[in-house]
Amino acid sequence: MPEIVEFTHSWEIFGNHVFIWTLAALVFVVAFTVMAKLRSVLDRRLSGAGRGTNLLLQTLQTLVGHTYRFFLAAVALWLAMQFLVLPVRVDRIISGIVLTATMVQIGLWGGAFVSLWIENHLLGPSQPDPARSSAAQIVRIMGFSVVWSAVVLVMLSNLGIDITGLVAGLGIGGIAIAFALQSLLKDLFASLAIILDKPFVVGDFIIFDNSMGTVEQVGLKTTRIRSLSGEQISVANDTLLNARLHNFKRMRERRVVFDLHAHYRAPIAKLQELAAYIRSVIEAIDKTRFDRSHLAEFDQIGPRIETVYFVLSADYNTYMDIHQRILVQVAQWFEDNNIEFAYPSQRVLVDRDTVEQFLEALAAARSKQDKPLVH
Repeated sequence: MPEIVEFTHSWEIFGNHVFIWTLAALVFVVAFTVMAKLRSVLDRRLSGAGRGTNLLLQTLQTLVGHTYRFFLAAVALWLAMQFLVLPVRVDRIISGIVLTATMVQIGLWGGAFVSLWIENHLLGPSQPDPARSSAAQIVRIMGFSVVWSAVVLVMLSNLGIDITGLVAGLGIGGIAIAFALQSLLKDLFASLAIILDKPFVVGDFIIFDNSMGTVEQVGLKTTRIRSLSGEQISVANDTLLNARLHNFKRMRERRVVFDLHAHYRAPIAKLQELAAYIRSVIEAIDKTRFDRSHLAEFDQIGPRIETVYFVLSADYNTYMDIHQRILVQVAQWFEDNNIEFAYPSQRVLVDRDTVEQFLEALAAARSKQDKPLVH
């Protein structure tokens, strides 16, 4: 009863006049209503604009779409508190409520941005890929864990709770888990590196170490490759990522170098014509670019003609068709001009005196064999 009597005389609650309380309540209602209406309008406008590929528009839509009413109420409550002078205990309780709501909202925003990044950079607009989907789930779990761990630790620290022991325990536990799952984690992060960095994708033809084949699947621990002979090769992602890898699917053009050896009896004039003829043959074929053709040297086999050209396609069958056509036409030119291809051979040259001495020794040996025996 004394409190009521005192209230009727002073019209104050917790040291604040009723008018101030009314003003604070009005600020809370108006602020919450305006923010909720503004959020609804922005969400409708951004949704009508569509997500598209504009990163800024996607970010704004994610920010507005994941702003919840409890956070708006907490902001309105904080604004209303600015008009009141409250006891320390009450002020601390209300501040804790506002802080908790704010940190939870930050955690929700962080999770939404993690999902947005995964959608734009990890999954992408391409066809669904099981490996990418699995990796996206792992990245999403890891991202949410980091975001919410940070939110909880910051919130507990601001509420006056000592988090030193908790942080130390989490660090020791993380180290123990990392040591226990070292091999698995290496392959897992290698899988994420392959998916994000894209040294190869499914369908690429690659060569690594002493193996080659077409990539069929990029898994969380292994990558499966179909070799030319038909069997499937499974390689650990970490091993594959650390190997020197040749990706032929991304080859824009193929440089071809080949040699021809003519016989030493071939006329020099014909050898000069051969380089020009090879150039004309290559330039007449589509999807080729001639580089050079020269009489490079005279080696042990014969005059060597070196030719370099480019096939403007990465397809191996196209390259073989073009190269076969060039070789057949060059072989036909050799035949038409009565020139022989050189082949490995050796010739022994001796002088006449040596030959005569050899023949005399051979004749003497035969005469001894033909001489009759005397009994």
